[in-house]
Amino acid sequence: MREQFSSSSEASVAVSPGYLTTDDSSPQLAESLPSDTPIIEDFNAVISGIDACSEDLGVLEFPLEDNTLKFVEQPWTLTAPSTQDFSHVPQRILNRLQWATDEIKRAPEKMVLKNQTPWSHPLLYKDGMPRSLQGNKPKHLYTLSAPTDSSTDAHSSCALYMAKNSVNSPIIFRSIESRVNDLLAAPAPITPLECLAHTHALILYQIIRLYDGDIGARASAERIIPAIEASAVSLFSYAQFDIDATAIALPTYPIAPTKSFWQDWILQESLRRTLLFSFFFVQAYRIMSGFKIMQCDGRLGLCHAWTLSAHLWDATTPLSFAEAWRDKNHYVVTNAIFSEVLAEAQADDIDVFGKIMISSLMGRDEAEGWFASRGGKL
Repeated sequence: MREQFSSSSEASVAVSPGYLTTDDSSPQLAESLPSDTPIIEDFNAVISGIDACSEDLGVLEFPLEDNTLKFVEQPWTLTAPSTQDFSHVPQRILNRLQWATDEIKRAPEKMVLKNQTPWSHPLLYKDGMPRSLQGNKPKHLYTLSAPTDSSTDAHSSCALYMAKNSVNSPIIFRSIESRVNDLLAAPAPITPLECLAHTHALILYQIIRLYDGDIGARASAERIIPAIEASAVSLFSYAQFDIDATAIALPTYPIAPTKSFWQDWILQESLRRTLLFSFFFVQAYRIMSGFKIMQCDGRLGLCHAWTLSAHLWDATTPLSFAEAWRDKNHYVVTNAIFSEVLAEAQADDIDVFGKIMISSLMGRDEAEGWFASRGGKL
C-alpha cells in the first residue's frame, strides 16, 4: 500500500515506559527483561521491555514547546568505561540489538565509500558537504600526524579510522579527539543542512569512539553523549512530519515538480531518520553497556513519523523516484508502530534503516524468519 504523511495525523504520541534518562531506583538490567515475543506492534513497547524502568510517562503533546530542549539537560551517570566487546551482554538483549549494532558500526565505512548511512541519504550532500563533515584540505585524509587546521572533518576522520592499526591507533585517536573538540567549539550551525551535518558528524565520531574498544576514546565519547542529544533536538525546528496531499501523484513529465519534491524529500527524510536514530543509538549503547539507571523521558517518542521504502531511498533520479512512488509500496511508520509493515511489506521493500528497527523490534531470530517468509534475507 502506498501511503503519505497526513496533516491530520495524531496530535499526541503515546510513549511507553522505560526509555531514556536516569533513575537510581531502577532494577537490574538483566532481571527486567521480558521473554521474547514473535511479533510486537509497538517499537517503544519493545524498548521499554529491554531497559530497566517501571514508571509510566504518559502522553507527549504536539506541537513541541520550547521546553523540549530541557530533555537534553537531564543528567546521565556514567559507569567506568571498559574495553569490553559486549560479550557480557545477556543473550536476550543481543537478540534484539546485535544486528543493529553491527550495522551501526559499519556506518563510518559506508560514509567514506558510498557517501551515505542508513539515516543520511546518499544524495544529501551531492552539492557539497558542510564544513563539519567535509574539510577544506583533503591532503589530511591519509595523514597520520595530527593536523593543526580545524578543517579536518568527520568524513576524512572516518577514512583515517579505516587505516587504523595497532601502531598508528594512538595518533589517529588523538586526531579524532581534536576534530571532536573543534566541532563542539565551532559556532552553532544555522541552515537545516548545516544542522543536519553537525549531528551526522557527531554520530560518526561517537560510533568510532564508543565501539572501537579503546578505553580512552570510549570514556571521552561517553562524556559528550548529551551533545549528540542536544544536536538532534535542534533538528526539530526543520523536520516536517507531514507531506502535502497533492504529492500523491508525481508527474514524470514535466519532471521539474517531481525533482523539487524529491530533493525536499531527501532532506526531510534524512532529518526524520536522523532524529529517530540519534536517540535510538544513544539508548542502544546504554543498554548494551549495561547501564542500570534508565527511565523514560520521551525523546524517542518525539520522532513520530518516517518513510519506510528501499525503492524510494535507493532512487537515483527524479524519474526513478516518481516511478517508485507510483509503482512500489512505501509505508509511513507513525508513532513507531510497524503492524502494517509486518502485515503487508515484502522483503525488498525494507531498506537497512528499516532492518535496524525491525530487528530491534522482533529480535534477530524472528526478523530473519519474517524476511525469509517474504522472499528475502535480513
